[in-house]
Amino acid sequence: MNVFIDVLAIVVLSLFLFQLFRLAVSGGPRKELYLTLALFSLFLGVWLIYNASFTWGWDLYTYVPLAFAVATFLLSGFGLLKLGREG
Repeated sequence: MNVFIDVLAIVVLSLFLFQLFRLAVSGGPRKELYLTLALFSLFLGVWLIYNASFTWGWDLYTYVPLAFAVATFLLSGFGLLKLGREG
């Protein structure tokens, strides 16, 4: 079961990264870029919490990427708020 979840997570995270890079390179709408980044970080955080709880255990190698996911989510959320106030 864990292998299936890991493969599914890798596929979903890869699709998010592909969409993120496509938007960044093509100069797509900033709102879509922030939304994709927020969803990517949210999914990454959920996957890390799941694996830390049931597979890996909680250690430094879990906290660092989790802190990155939370910071990315907050920054993209603030970016969306700023875009909402400007528009």
